[in-house]
Order: sequence, then C-alpha cells, then structure tokens
Amino acid sequence: MISRDEFRQIMDNGVWHQNSSLIQILGLCPLLAVTTTLVNGVMLSLATIIVMA
Repeated sequence: MISRDEFRQIMDNGVWHQNSSLIQILGLCPLLAVTTTLVNGVMLSLATIIVMA
C-alpha cells in the first residue's frame, strides 16, 4: 500500500506539474482576453507570466 506522502506527491504531479491540458488552457487566456486600458493589459501580462513561470 502506498503512503500518504507518496499519494500526495503523485496527485501534485498529475494535477499541477505534468498536466499538459491545464497548461494549454492557461496559455489561451491572454489570447482570448480583450483589454480596453493599459492597466488591464499590464496586469493580464503579469498574471500570465506568473502562471506560466
């Protein structure tokens, strides 16, 4: 039987680190977003950089 720590590590890897569909969906956010002001555009770009880093 697998331990709780091993299970947590497997789930973290599967959901956050090795989930290619999540990365592709997050990559579409700036493509689909429409900003009307410079401030919104800068904040969107910063959020994208943080998420994709």
